Amino acid sequence: MIPQKAVPIKLLQKQVWREGLVSLRFEKPDSFTFKPGQFVRLGIEKDFAEGAAYEGRPYSMASLPEDPFLEFFIVEVQGGRVSGALTALEPGQSCYLEPELWGSMLPERIPGGNTLWCISSGTGLAPFMSILQDESVWKQWPNIVLVHSVRFSEDLAYTNLIQKFTDDSRFGANPNNSFCYVPVITREATQFLSQRIPALIESGDLEATAERKLDPVKSRVLLCGNPEMLKSARNVLKTKGFVSPRRGQPGNLLAENLW
Repeated sequence: MIPQKAVPIKLLQKQVWREGLVSLRFEKPDSFTFKPGQFVRLGIEKDFAEGAAYEGRPYSMASLPEDPFLEFFIVEVQGGRVSGALTALEPGQSCYLEPELWGSMLPERIPGGNTLWCISSGTGLAPFMSILQDESVWKQWPNIVLVHSVRFSEDLAYTNLIQKFTDDSRFGANPNNSFCYVPVITREATQFLSQRIPALIESGDLEATAERKLDPVKSRVLLCGNPEMLKSARNVLKTKGFVSPRRGQPGNLLAENLW
């Protein structure tokens, strides 16, 4: 059954990065807004093997709240009933938006320091595309490191927008700011780092490549990706002094699971 508050949204534009990996821009309901870093559920109604049904899954916004559209970065999961239907959509077709907002990976929850590390795997890049387009983030943290780990180089997406973070004076090109992009390719021989994120943090190779220290006093860390990566990365970061805010106690680390 379609949730009572769910509203249909029409696909406006589709960017195919490679087969099964897409960015989808949908029309945005007039009353809908959010904070960068939050996510919602997108749903579909279709005929499954057991009959017609509605199903929804969570996806982070990759767009800004003030954009006239909602953008999502979606990969087709093998056997995924919702992701497969969403990646197959073409402009003019629709899915459902469940407007309730979720997620606590909000940069405002970990103030302080001067360097923000945005560490992602796969489509966990999505919330960082929203967060880093927010000019206020660059005023809070003049030094920003974006890490994106994928299996193959064809999975590296949003390269034009990431280049904008380097070139635009509102972001990394401001004389008072700096920006470092660290792509990681784990299953293909390239010039980039190739180990998984937790190993790169533990060995110090991530810091060496970014030429910045993961200092718990000066750094704040946002993690988004698959649960296995998050669990391992959090354990390594904990040994370096990074903790999540809890019960009113300040922290310097926030994490969000992809599922």
